[in-house]
Amino acid sequence: MRFIGVIIVAYLLGTNAQAALTPDLDKEITRFIQSSPTVNGLRVQPELVDPNIVVPACSGGAIEISTQPGARIWGRTTLQLRCARAGWMVNVPFNIRVFGNYVVASQYLPAGQKIEPSDIRVIDGELSLLPDDVLRSPKGAYDRILSRSLQMGSPVGLNDLKESSVIKAGDPVRLVLKGKDFEVSGEGIAQTAGMIGDMVRVRIADGQVLQGKVLRPSVVVVTVE
Repeated sequence: MRFIGVIIVAYLLGTNAQAALTPDLDKEITRFIQSSPTVNGLRVQPELVDPNIVVPACSGGAIEISTQPGARIWGRTTLQLRCARAGWMVNVPFNIRVFGNYVVASQYLPAGQKIEPSDIRVIDGELSLLPDDVLRSPKGAYDRILSRSLQMGSPVGLNDLKESSVIKAGDPVRLVLKGKDFEVSGEGIAQTAGMIGDMVRVRIADGQVLQGKVLRPSVVVVTVE
């Protein structure tokens, strides 16, 4: 996502260069970061990568804060500080620490397990140290299947989960009837949900409900003896 913003810092600096950041500039940088949609609703803590960095003076003027095109306001990034009156611009490396809620395993969870509410919990911590796909809400995990095992306390990410059902109740499906010497197909409506290999019930046009095995998404096979 492209995010370029500029906030005018309306305060005066001294006549000479200053070490690190003044409290006012630090507050304005924090406010600028918080205006980014990337960290909306989260707590942020910007830290200078080099605490000895020197910011030139902007006597009688104002400092503009912006990001480079395409820069992400998260983790290691660079902010541009500009003083139009004095004609200078400096790139200042920051480590943007971001804090908020995320989902972790409340116990050891083996691969293939369907996630139940008791399997996960929400804790508060530093999101900027975690993978980008970490879940912020437990609702995104319920009734889904783990694709890998997780230790207790491990963050739960979207890439750790897969859909629990490839067919859901109410889905239109193609029903394939297979016998010893024949195979015919038709349409039906799934009455139950299932993963590949599960048995599900399907209602056909005349009202009958047949039971078959999920072959792949939207396809159910009924074996006729």
